[in-house]
Amino acid sequence: MMLGRVIGEVWGSQRSRQLGPQKMLLIAALGPPDGDGRRRCTGRVVVALDDIGARAGELVTVAWGSGARSVFQAPENRDVLADAAVARIVDGTSAGRE
Repeated sequence: MMLGRVIGEVWGSQRSRQLGPQKMLLIAALGPPDGDGRRRCTGRVVVALDDIGARAGELVTVAWGSGARSVFQAPENRDVLADAAVARIVDGTSAGRE
């Protein structure tokens, strides 16, 4: 799992039918809290499928590999081709200061 902030959405003129209706989001990875309790961007950005409606600026957790596929409801998840997926939208109070 990775904690990150949604920084945008990926758009394309064509997409695989196996991706379904999920949005593809750009997620900036956040590092561990520093001395001030703030989480800083690590510079790593990933593309993750989103089926829960995360929006720009929100904190999210991202699941990887088979865990990414498990985010989507069965039986539809059997054909999902994803290495990363938004698993949860995180309440800012539980994630520490930004």
